[in-house]
Amino acid sequence: MLRSFRVSNHKSLADLQELRLTRGSAPVAVPVTAVHGGPAAGKSNLVDALGQMRGAVLRSVTGWDPYAGPERAPHLGHTGRLSEFEAVFIAEETPYTYGFRLDAADVAAEWLYSHPRSRKRIVFEREGEAVRVGPMFEAARSGITALIPLVRPNALLLSLAGQMYAEALVPAYRWFETMLEVLDGTGDIDSVELRVGSHLSRSTENAARLLTLLQTADLGITDLLIAQNDPGYADYLRDLDADIAALGEQTDRAAGSAAYAAQLQLDSGLTAAQLARELTNMRNARDALYTRMVARRGVGLRLVHTGVDPVFTLVEESSATVALLRLLPVLLDALDAGKVLVVDDLGTQLTVEEADRLIQLFQNPETNTRGAQLVYTTGDRALVDRGNGRSARTRAGVWTVRRSDAGTSTLTMS
Repeated sequence: MLRSFRVSNHKSLADLQELRLTRGSAPVAVPVTAVHGGPAAGKSNLVDALGQMRGAVLRSVTGWDPYAGPERAPHLGHTGRLSEFEAVFIAEETPYTYGFRLDAADVAAEWLYSHPRSRKRIVFEREGEAVRVGPMFEAARSGITALIPLVRPNALLLSLAGQMYAEALVPAYRWFETMLEVLDGTGDIDSVELRVGSHLSRSTENAARLLTLLQTADLGITDLLIAQNDPGYADYLRDLDADIAALGEQTDRAAGSAAYAAQLQLDSGLTAAQLARELTNMRNARDALYTRMVARRGVGLRLVHTGVDPVFTLVEESSATVALLRLLPVLLDALDAGKVLVVDDLGTQLTVEEADRLIQLFQNPETNTRGAQLVYTTGDRALVDRGNGRSARTRAGVWTVRRSDAGTSTLTMS
């Protein structure tokens, strides 16, 4: 769950802006958060900021130029000011606050706090080259101390710790890696086809559900076809899918029953959190294997239409069909895993009715059983207003972005 996101000095978001995804004093997560604004108001910059933060956590060690400054995009009028990013989220049932500040040359500051039982505990605080490890985290055991001399001035400690598997920092790193997905831009045909093919190939249930949603869009599509698995990979994929299904059932039981989780740990030495990590690792391995397979033979995605004999390739489909197929596998994967999904311009190329149907998947407790969250931007007020008649529990939180004459964007709750 993502509780809040704060950013300053990223593109048009010059001053500190905060997006909250909870309501009430509890705080209770809102399943859907809408960000509305006019053209060039800064909606996409907010999504880009979340993507920038996630990318920094995952790529600053391996993807950033070690001889250049951090990758950042400050407001053009404030290039000398620090850029700041901070997220408050729940990973492996523990609340965390993680953030960092970047200047033109280095990581100026970085911090990670945990909040078990609403008590703030310092995991680490970094100011320049100085790193302080919190007293509750035995630094020698967790491996943080060993990593401090290895982190570059222009890279994040959390990025290095996640890749080196420093146990105290793994939950926060893995949240950015596996529980947050940011979808911006339009996506190319090849990547859309790959995501659809991977989703369809995992199970017949996945295929039936995606096809049902596609058919309700009234695009004339009656079936989806993908190429048979390469014989050289088929056995591996079949075994992986069976193991993933079994481990998924075990993970669900451990999450839903404290007694079962305790017995599991007694029998296997694995906690429920470790079991969930292993499930994610297996799903990632499956995706990597499928990607390697289709690199040789192609996905072979074809769409069958009512009353039309030849099947269509994705290149031959309408922009509305491509837009919907780009969204559906990502939305369904987020619902299945309880992810936070951030989508820029959700309604692009879709009717208001169809976009609203997708949003309802997150607002309906029967289709959103794992607490997934959707954050989307739109310039269409009609799409936002459709959520106002729903129950207080599932009604979307609505924010508005406005751009000033000085070229800065301000985020306010509607």
